[in-house]
Amino acid sequence: MKILLLSHYYWPEVGAPQRRWATLVSHFVRQGHQVVVAAPHPHYPHSRRDEFFGSAVGRFRTRVDAKLGGTWELGELGERIIRVPYLHSGSSMARQLLDQGVASAGAVNAIIRRMGGPYAPDVVISTTPALPFLFAGDAVARALRVPHIAEVRDVWPDLISDLSLVKNAVGKYLPRAATAYLEEKVLPGLLTLVQRRASAVVVTTESFRYLLERRGIRSEVVRSGVGQSEIDQLPHRCTVADCDRKLLYVGTVGRSQDLSSAIAAASRVPGIKLRIVGDGADRANLETLARTLGAPVEFFEQTTGQALAEHWEWADVGLVSLGDVPAHALTVPSKLYSLMARRVPILGIVAGEAAEIISENRAGVVARPGDVDSIVTALQALVQGVKSPDSVGHEWVVNHASVDVMGAEYDRILERVRP
Repeated sequence: MKILLLSHYYWPEVGAPQRRWATLVSHFVRQGHQVVVAAPHPHYPHSRRDEFFGSAVGRFRTRVDAKLGGTWELGELGERIIRVPYLHSGSSMARQLLDQGVASAGAVNAIIRRMGGPYAPDVVISTTPALPFLFAGDAVARALRVPHIAEVRDVWPDLISDLSLVKNAVGKYLPRAATAYLEEKVLPGLLTLVQRRASAVVVTTESFRYLLERRGIRSEVVRSGVGQSEIDQLPHRCTVADCDRKLLYVGTVGRSQDLSSAIAAASRVPGIKLRIVGDGADRANLETLARTLGAPVEFFEQTTGQALAEHWEWADVGLVSLGDVPAHALTVPSKLYSLMARRVPILGIVAGEAAEIISENRAGVVARPGDVDSIVTALQALVQGVKSPDSVGHEWVVNHASVDVMGAEYDRILERVRP
């Protein structure tokens, strides 16, 4: 089967979407499928690729496919990559959306010009978190007359209004009535239309699937899969002897994570140290907040390999955090599964399905998003003592969120939409 993937985030970038699709593309290639990926030149979370390749995680470059021209690359997994234009983005939501919009338009143009006729794929898969790529996937699939699998990893369209997407991006240029109309009517209507037209819609949580079902949209749950190497690791153990509790956050440092609440709470709880490893649009603001509050917080650049392993050797507890917006109650961050697989105690500043998974599997402590007092109470409990999770959460991940389960679910979906 010839599979075309459209994504704004892809290898060699580091992050949850990149890990998910590196795993799936590797699985597809092992199954004998031919995979082409349309993605921008790697740059996230930086504004341009030179900054990315100069960072701690930017050590890998793909090889140009000389047979097919300079914009095609050979991926390390056996896939071919069409590198498409992108805009030098910044920390503002407007610049990020422009970057994603330019890249998605570039992907449509490149694919329509180069992949028609005998080169056409059998199926198109588009994936968020870059919202414009869902529209690009719909356009490409309709132009080439092939099935479209729309992977909606975030709770779209609900997040459009929850995050005031239009207001934050272009609100200063438009009347309030216009931004409200775009957020509440136009964009949700267009996205719902794309979801209805897709041959399959893939989501990552049961709660979001139920919501789409009530809207008359059939969807399939494919959770992000934890690799066997993490599943096979020995249970996490604290290796430090002092009395402080070490809390580690690894991942995107953005607005959606609302790490400001965790920082504010940490400033109020003696015996807590917080370490944040990663980059994102909110990092500078968080550094300023930590200095202002005198909070016990350290910031480190995004990293991988042994350097990241050393951060985990330092840590007692892993932090998973989301902001207090309704759509986040339907979201489960993929790092939660990784921590459960490795039996790392979790502080989950989460609600809804994510909170239920932590509580039901005795994987850690839960605090209410946006409620600093609730987070303070959870941190105080951690200072009193950290209980190592038992095997229940580990077994849940093996049965529901492993790479084997993820691959098998996608195989089933591909077979169902096969022309």
